[in-house]
Amino acid sequence: MAMPGVLLVRLIPAAAHTPLLPESETLVDMGIRIGLAIVFGFLAQRLFFLVVGRIERWVVRAGRASDHARQRAKTIGQILRNLVTVLVGASVVLYALGEMGWDVRPLLAGAGILGVALGFGAQTLVRDVIAGVFMIAEDQFAVGDLIDVDGKPATVEAITVRCTTLRDFNGFVHFVPNGEMKTVTNRSRGWNRLAVDIPVAHGEDLDVALDVCRRIVREMNEQPEWKERLLDPIELWGVEALSSQDSQIRIVVRAKPGPDAPEAARELRRRVHDALAKAEIRTGMSREIAISTIVPGAPSAVHAPLGEPEPRPAAGMR
Repeated sequence: MAMPGVLLVRLIPAAAHTPLLPESETLVDMGIRIGLAIVFGFLAQRLFFLVVGRIERWVVRAGRASDHARQRAKTIGQILRNLVTVLVGASVVLYALGEMGWDVRPLLAGAGILGVALGFGAQTLVRDVIAGVFMIAEDQFAVGDLIDVDGKPATVEAITVRCTTLRDFNGFVHFVPNGEMKTVTNRSRGWNRLAVDIPVAHGEDLDVALDVCRRIVREMNEQPEWKERLLDPIELWGVEALSSQDSQIRIVVRAKPGPDAPEAARELRRRVHDALAKAEIRTGMSREIAISTIVPGAPSAVHAPLGEPEPRPAAGMR
């Protein structure tokens, strides 16, 4: 008759005799390998960070150490450092799991499936991030630039890989996803050109008006305060348009982005206006500015040019 102890040993599966933790020698070796992997990962991260720092300095030098070049270098460096940290950390974790006896192949397959699922579920987010990466890499605009998005001008206040923060003329702040920016016009790169059109009334001598404008342009080009602020001398292009009411004389100003060109255009308009008035040359008719008077209960607003009496409402509107 078998002893009870022998029967108990026979009933216990062989797997139950497997220790939960490896032997002490194997555990020490495993800890040493995992520790070396962590140290190697840290050193690799530091090495890649040095490379990222060199890339930042190269971007700053390529941009001639301007403010927007520094901002661009900082943004690119932040993106690259985060990417390096994620890749190195994930590699160390996978190596440690493999050393502990885990089969990481199903984990990698599951991560791939999870990534595909997240990609399908967050297509808009992925699109915004990819568009932001290319936008920053191509240096389309920087913080402080004046840009047009969908025909609306605004100043860039912040840029991330997902969205861009804009502030318009009224002070309103707009958060625009990078993937929604189809066509962006940057007004703060290189140079700006403004056209100043001088209206001359119909019937006035255009040659005399051109001589007056030419004299004003020559005077401003000879003044040092304007010569330093403009990229090119002010140009008189001549008669740009003719109509039954007036003629348009065009003068062109080119300057760096900023207030130089608009201020030169304002000063040019003032001087030309005074010179034409002294020469007794009538300027063109002022543009008609339409004002709207909302009539309660009316199907639409009544429009009238500024300075003229409003039309009387029809009998049915009284």
